[in-house]
Amino acid sequence: MRCVLAVLCAVAITAHAQSYPSKPIRVVVPYAPGGTTDIVGRQVGQRMSELLGQPVIIENRTGANTAIGADAVAKSAPDGYTVLFTNDATFVLNPVLFPTLTYNVQRDFAPVATVTYVALALAVNAATPVSTMKELVAYIQARKGQLSYASFGAGSQPHIMGEMFKTLTKTDLVHVPYKGAGPAVSDVLGGQVLFTFPAFPTIQGHLKGGKLKVLAVSGDRRVPLAPDVPTFAEAGFKEMDMGAWYAFLAPAATPRDVVMKLNAAVNGILRDAAFIEKNMTSQGMVPMPMTPEQFAELIKTETQRMTGMVKASGAKVE
Repeated sequence: MRCVLAVLCAVAITAHAQSYPSKPIRVVVPYAPGGTTDIVGRQVGQRMSELLGQPVIIENRTGANTAIGADAVAKSAPDGYTVLFTNDATFVLNPVLFPTLTYNVQRDFAPVATVTYVALALAVNAATPVSTMKELVAYIQARKGQLSYASFGAGSQPHIMGEMFKTLTKTDLVHVPYKGAGPAVSDVLGGQVLFTFPAFPTIQGHLKGGKLKVLAVSGDRRVPLAPDVPTFAEAGFKEMDMGAWYAFLAPAATPRDVVMKLNAAVNGILRDAAFIEKNMTSQGMVPMPMTPEQFAELIKTETQRMTGMVKASGAKVE
């Protein structure tokens, strides 16, 4: 009897995978609209819809440094129709910084596919009278306790980078957490905060319009979009070198065949030279195709690296 049930179960899973997807796929983005995660999620989601033959619907679920959106996906049915698209703050930084998360990455998620690596930039309002990291430090030191920087939430990459900046320069800055890159950049433009660390897709228009300027970028090489801007290492701040990478995860227990179908769709998009040039390379992003197993290993190694970086920065969350 058990053998019969096992065979029936296997047949049912195979049939499900073969017919998948047969209805719209919901992609939860745990950030506000307008930031890089939202932008990339929508671009890749549109192509996934074309490849899979079903609508891919983006749903922004913000709050608690992405934990609200992540928790919603973790508790969804493991059928491939609700997936998470986010960056490594959700599945690397949050577990390092928050001891009481409502979700557990290893227990609650199945890694699906990585999409891209994006360099993060230290960006200030174009009217700020600084052009280098050294000048920025002097500007802040002359206004002790008067200035602040923006992050995309407590525990986000910009939070760690900002606290590392404070540690390295012994400067006094107030950390102001936002619910995503869009609102953080808006307040840099409005003069409410001094700087933040956006990815280039978020600020392309502002750079072209002369409203923002970038003082340094993460990564081991300069970004082609801003060849005159030094890396953090070149500027003497190698400890701040921290980018962001973006990926899809599904609820744990999602059938393997469904995970692989989604992975194949994403990797197919990452082999599309025209898509990559238009939506990634031209925006300062690097495509990052991986298998689910490679993605799982990356989570493990990056968690170890970020544990050391968080400790060195002195970053804390309430």
